[in-house]
Amino acid sequence: MRLLLLALAFILLPNTYIAAKEYKFALVPKYYSVFFNQSEQGCQAAAAELANVECIYRGPKQASVRVQDRIISQLIDQGVDGIAVAVTHSQYLAEHSIKKARAAGIPIVTYDSDFDSHTLKLHKGLRAAYIGTDNYQFGKALGEQLKSYLPNGGNIVIQTGRPDSPNLNLRIMGIRAALSGKQYLTPPGEMLLNDKGWTEIREPFLNFDQLSRSVKQMESVIQGKWINADAFVAVGGWPQNDEELYRSMIAPYKNKLEQKQVIVIVSDAGAHQLKMLEEHLAHTNIGQNPYEMGKQAIKTLYKIVNHQSYNELIHTPINLCTQDNAKTCTKNSS
Repeated sequence: MRLLLLALAFILLPNTYIAAKEYKFALVPKYYSVFFNQSEQGCQAAAAELANVECIYRGPKQASVRVQDRIISQLIDQGVDGIAVAVTHSQYLAEHSIKKARAAGIPIVTYDSDFDSHTLKLHKGLRAAYIGTDNYQFGKALGEQLKSYLPNGGNIVIQTGRPDSPNLNLRIMGIRAALSGKQYLTPPGEMLLNDKGWTEIREPFLNFDQLSRSVKQMESVIQGKWINADAFVAVGGWPQNDEELYRSMIAPYKNKLEQKQVIVIVSDAGAHQLKMLEEHLAHTNIGQNPYEMGKQAIKTLYKIVNHQSYNELIHTPINLCTQDNAKTCTKNSS
């Protein structure tokens, strides 16, 4: 009887409640950038919606797998409840900080850039889910757009970030598949050599996520002095993410773009990119949805730690943006 009375008294006491558990989830981008910072906005939106969640956004200032690995390790030491990471180097992370997270029982999801297939096979249960673009299909979309401008083929140059970036290699393979009609077994596929009229006149440019370097590489193609190409395709938004530098570089060649002497197709569709697209400083941008990636990554981690059902694969939408629809192509995106 005494125990029953005590229990009733506890229930009836004013200002007495059982607090909901607070969760801390971390979002770790490849590096801070216009693109990845949008994923933080999605992360914060999810945290506000869930109420008892804190979003921690922390990454390298410049792309570096070792710095990213160190940040993940620090977050583990700080006792976060889950981590979403955009993978820079599959094997290195799997064998270092992600191994440490698994030992600590901290769930991992990937966003934007997943572990490559070899690493996923080698390390079972490496991550619980991937949230982001279907990168192979994204690359195919880039290739299909290029075909719409040059239906008879041409000489092209592709620009990428790092040679070991899983998501970017899938995009390159998608471009090559769309143009050649071939199926490749492993990313990034094989260089085009007169495949249905398409030829890559050099290996893809590697900019290592350095914006100024990406602009210089692009200029070497647009100039047409040393590299005679019909098209430049960037599988990331690097050259346009330094808007001032891009504008000053492209201005002397605007007439060349207007006459379609060289086709410029760039990934991503930030507001600044769409403004330049409207001004005919590129031909096409294909946009991703980093906001939704960040939002769904946090919601997925929340479901995991609360033992709720969740999707192991969430492909976020892409947007096809041209000079004609630049004002409206992303209006339905978060």
